[in-house]
Amino acid sequence: MGRKVVVTSVFETDIENIWCKIQDIETLREICKPKASFISYGNIPPVWKEGETFYFKMFLHRFIPIGKHTINVIKIDKKSREIVSNEYNKRVTIWNHYIQMEKITENVTKYTDSVELYAGYLTPLVAWWTLYFYKHRQKKWQKIAKNL
Repeated sequence: MGRKVVVTSVFETDIENIWCKIQDIETLREICKPKASFISYGNIPPVWKEGETFYFKMFLHRFIPIGKHTINVIKIDKKSREIVSNEYNKRVTIWNHYIQMEKITENVTKYTDSVELYAGYLTPLVAWWTLYFYKHRQKKWQKIAKNL
């Protein structure tokens, strides 16, 4: 049985600032470190593209190798401010990530990460780590948002 993890934050910045910044693959690297590191396989474009698949060597806490992590970008919808990716690696066979942004006011944005995951008998441990990880990511987003 899989698990669902949801983490929501409010950022004090215009939704367009966050939307533009999230398109950049370097933003992924910045908000994840040091909890997770992503090293690209080969040359990849600098921005996420709907319908594209991206491959990374993934490490937890800079030194625990996870192996090849695949990110299939299913949807990038500016109108609804949604991003959907289906991801997986050898240990976590399902990692469906949904990002939703909502404009609260001109300079306030609600940001939600939802992850549906499955990792066999490791699912409870992976779900615990995922909650910890996304709370970390959103704290990093808070710092980025203050500078946008």
